[in-house]
Amino acid sequence: MTDSDRERPGPRLQIPGITTRGAPLSQVAKAVLATAILLIVGGLLSPSTVSPGAIRSLAPFFAVLAVAAIGQHLVIQQRGLDLSVAGIISFSAAMVSALVGSGAGLGVTLVYVVLALVMGLVVGGVNGLLVTYVGVPALVTTIGMNSLMLGLTEYVTKGFAQQVPSALNSFGLTRVFGIPMTVLVMIAITAVAAFILTRTAVGRRFIASSVNPRAATAVGIRLELYRVATYSIAGLCYAAAGILLASTVVTPSVYSGLPYLLASVAAVVLGGNSIGGGMRGSVVATVVGALFLSYLGQFVLSLGFGTAHRNIVQAVIIIASFVVPDLIRRWRSVVPAR
Repeated sequence: MTDSDRERPGPRLQIPGITTRGAPLSQVAKAVLATAILLIVGGLLSPSTVSPGAIRSLAPFFAVLAVAAIGQHLVIQQRGLDLSVAGIISFSAAMVSALVGSGAGLGVTLVYVVLALVMGLVVGGVNGLLVTYVGVPALVTTIGMNSLMLGLTEYVTKGFAQQVPSALNSFGLTRVFGIPMTVLVMIAITAVAAFILTRTAVGRRFIASSVNPRAATAVGIRLELYRVATYSIAGLCYAAAGILLASTVVTPSVYSGLPYLLASVAAVVLGGNSIGGGMRGSVVATVVGALFLSYLGQFVLSLGFGTAHRNIVQAVIIIASFVVPDLIRRWRSVVPAR
């Protein structure tokens, strides 16, 4: 085999105007650099936030946000926005706590975990069907679904937080080489998502259908199928996040998913991904964005501010993701290129 043979790339889906290789390293590198700078600043201003104990307590919640953000990333990549995150996370957590009961054994607990995952898949699929085939705007569909799922959560919990079974609690407390199981699950989900999107034909078609829908249609890609599948998988991610959250907090509140509504969008933005979709994105960068946001929230609280200030920061990040690119485009249109 010659050197040129070894360097020749394998067959890839060719769509005009689309590069189907992995996301540029610069996007991930920028997210990592920004997170590293934040950690350094946080360590200088509030050393307790970078102590081993603080990192250990932060890790499970970072994992929950990262898994939810991966689902949001997929929807945003398809030029959508999913606001049913909070409802699906909350109901998933309720299914593995209020519905199963704290005294359930391992077998029954596993059954309800599977049912919760199926629930997320089905609810996400309904979102996708309504958006794709009925033509209901994504924001309207997902807001309505979010309200429905929160209502169901309140109904099954009767308004009271209930404890998860001991088997699920043990899972949340388990560490492998000092790494929480929730983080290991998040790493596995991230690896699978990144591999599928960058190394498989399905992933390349997914990217093609979002970046250049017209060209994708011309080569026979079924855009509707990919859009419905995207919402289904996103719902699955939210349900998984709800299960991980329940295993971590042991007694999930009725509206335990609400903090992840804005945060899941902000994590995608902080990863350097376009909020409007239609461009190549990076799942790994989104996960790094979730780490940035998780530590930022802990850092803000350590400075004496409340959760309201943390939510304001998340809102500013999201608003800036819309405003700044528009200002840059206007600036470039006014100022002639040299």
